[in-house]
Amino acid sequence: MEKIKCDTEAVDSSIKSIFSERGDLDFAEQLWCKMKCVSSYQELIACFTLVLESRECGEIQPWIHHGSGSLLSKLIQQSYHGKMEAVSLTGITPVQMLLEIGLDKMKKDYVSFFIGQELATLTSLDCFISTSVDLQEQVHCVQKLHHMLEIMVSCTVLLQFKHESLFPWTQICIKYYRENPLDEKHVFQLPVSSALVKKFCQDSHPEVWKVDISSGHGPKEVKTTWQVSTNPPVEHMMSNNTGLLSDSTVNAGIEEKMYFITVVKCSQVPYRFAGIWSLNSCNCPAYWSNTGVLGSQTESFIQNLRIL
Repeated sequence: MEKIKCDTEAVDSSIKSIFSERGDLDFAEQLWCKMKCVSSYQELIACFTLVLESRECGEIQPWIHHGSGSLLSKLIQQSYHGKMEAVSLTGITPVQMLLEIGLDKMKKDYVSFFIGQELATLTSLDCFISTSVDLQEQVHCVQKLHHMLEIMVSCTVLLQFKHESLFPWTQICIKYYRENPLDEKHVFQLPVSSALVKKFCQDSHPEVWKVDISSGHGPKEVKTTWQVSTNPPVEHMMSNNTGLLSDSTVNAGIEEKMYFITVVKCSQVPYRFAGIWSLNSCNCPAYWSNTGVLGSQTESFIQNLRIL
C-alpha cells in the first residue's frame, strides 16, 4: 500500500507541475485562477460585476485567446469593438460563467501538454475542446482528456516510457474516447517489447503478471493466457508442498522466490488452469501440476521464460 501511495503521489506531483508551466494565460484564465476559490454566491456576483464594469469604463485592457468560447470571453471581445452586450448576473448565470472559464482553462492546459509533447495534433483533439456542445458534454470531454493525461504521465513516471511508445498509446486513447463515453476502468492494450519494460520488471516485485500469446490464423488460431504469480493459484499446491512452495527462502544470504506459471485460458482447451509450472528465482523447475490438456505452445513459452 505504501508503494502505491508513493506512485500515486509521484504521478499527481508531475501533473501539477505540468499545469504550472504555462505562461500564456489570458485574462479569463488568470481570473479563473483567482475566482475558483470564491466562498459564496454573492462573492461570485461581486467579482464578475467588478470585471464587467471595469472593462466597460476602460479601466482594464484584458486580452483573450482567439477561439475562447466562454460568455465572459465573448463579452470582452465584443468590448474591443466598443459595444458589450448587457448580461444579468442572476440565477445560475454567474455559476455557468465561472464553469465556462474553468473549462476553457483546463482544455488549453491539456492541449498544451499533448501538443507540446508531440503526442497529438490540434485537429485530433478538436472533438474534446469543442464549445458547440452543452456544458455537461464539455465536462465529460475534459474528464476524458484528464484520463488520457493520467495514463501518459503514469507511463512516463512509473514505466519510463519514451516518446516512441507514448505516441501510439496516445493515439489509441484518442481513438477510443472519440467513440466511447468516459470509462476509467477500460483496459487499453498496446504491444510493447520486453526490452522496453525490462528495467521496470527488474526493479519491481509484482505479485501477478499476465501475458497473452497467439499463433496460427483463422480457425487454427490458438490464443493462450499465461499467468506468472508469487502465490500458487490453487490451494492444494500449497498444502501438498508447504516447504517447497513458500514465498521465499534465504539461502546463503540470497533471497530466492518461487514463481508459478499457469495457463489460465486457452481458446482450444475447455478448461481453466490447464497447467501449473513453478520456478524458483533461478528459473529452475520445482513443481509441475497437469490439470488439463496443454496446447503446443507450453514448452516453447517456458523455454522463453527461462531465457528472459
